[in-house]
Amino acid sequence: MKILVTGASGHLGSKIVEFLAESVPTSDIIAGVRDTQSEKAQAFAAQGIEVRETDFEQKDTLLQAFQGIDRVFIVSTFGDIESSIRQQTHAVEAAKETGVAQMVYSSAPRADVSDFFLAGIHRVREEIIKESGIPYVFVRNNWYVENDLATIQQCLDGAPWVTSAGEGKVGWVYRPDLAEVTANILTGENHDNKIYELSGENLTQQQFVDAINEVTGKSIPLLAVDDASYSDMLKDANVPNDAATLLVMVQKGIREGGLENAHSDLEMLLGRKPTSVKEALQQLLN
Repeated sequence: MKILVTGASGHLGSKIVEFLAESVPTSDIIAGVRDTQSEKAQAFAAQGIEVRETDFEQKDTLLQAFQGIDRVFIVSTFGDIESSIRQQTHAVEAAKETGVAQMVYSSAPRADVSDFFLAGIHRVREEIIKESGIPYVFVRNNWYVENDLATIQQCLDGAPWVTSAGEGKVGWVYRPDLAEVTANILTGENHDNKIYELSGENLTQQQFVDAINEVTGKSIPLLAVDDASYSDMLKDANVPNDAATLLVMVQKGIREGGLENAHSDLEMLLGRKPTSVKEALQQLLN
C-alpha cells in the first residue's frame, strides 16, 4: 500500500512521515512537497522515501504525484476562499482521476457546525471531498500548543499574556499527537468516511498561563482586555493590519466557544493518554 503525505516539508506533514516510517517500509511512503530540492526533501530521499512535487496550484503535479497512490493525506493550504477552493478542487480531482482509494484531510474543530471563522472554509473543503465519492477521513485538529510559542517567548522575556478571549476555552493539543493519530489512520483499517474530533483538555487562557508558569518557574501575569484594546496593542507592537485582524478574530472565536470541544477521539486513536498541555510545554520549552 502506497501512502502519500502532501505538505510533507511542513511541521505536521513531516511528523506524519516520521510516524509512518516507524510502522511501514519507507518504500511505501511518498513525501509530497512543493520544492523537491529543499533540505527537507533531500533528507526524506536520504531515508529511502520517494519525494514527489505536489503544488496545489498546479493540478498536473498532483496528477503525477498521485499515480499509484492508495491513500493520501491532504494538508490544509492557506489562502483566500477562492484559492482554497481551487486548490482543494485540484487535489480532489487528481485523486479521483488517479484512483486514490482514500483521502485523509486535516480540518478544523466541528467544521460542519462551528461559527469559528476558520471553520467555514474547512466546511467547504470537506464538502468538496464528500462530493467526490472517494472514501474520506476528516481529522479535525484543534489548536496546536506550538501555535503560541512566539507569544510564550515574549512573555518569558517580560511581557504579560494579553488576551481578549475571556473565559473561553481551547482544546490545546500537541502537534506530534495529531501526527501520530494521522499516521495510525493512514495505515489502519475501518476509517472510511469517519470524522474525528482531535482535541486536548479544554483550558482557559489563565489555566494555560498557569501551566506555562508551572513548567518555567516564571510568574507571567495575564492581562485581560477587550477586542478593541487588544487590536490597539497589536498595532502599537507594529503587527501588520491583516495579521492583527486575524489575531483579534481568533480571540473573539475562542471567547465564543469556537475552540472548545465537548468530545475528542484523540485518546481512542492514540491508544494511550494524549500528551497534556504541561507535558507538551515541558517538551517544547526545556
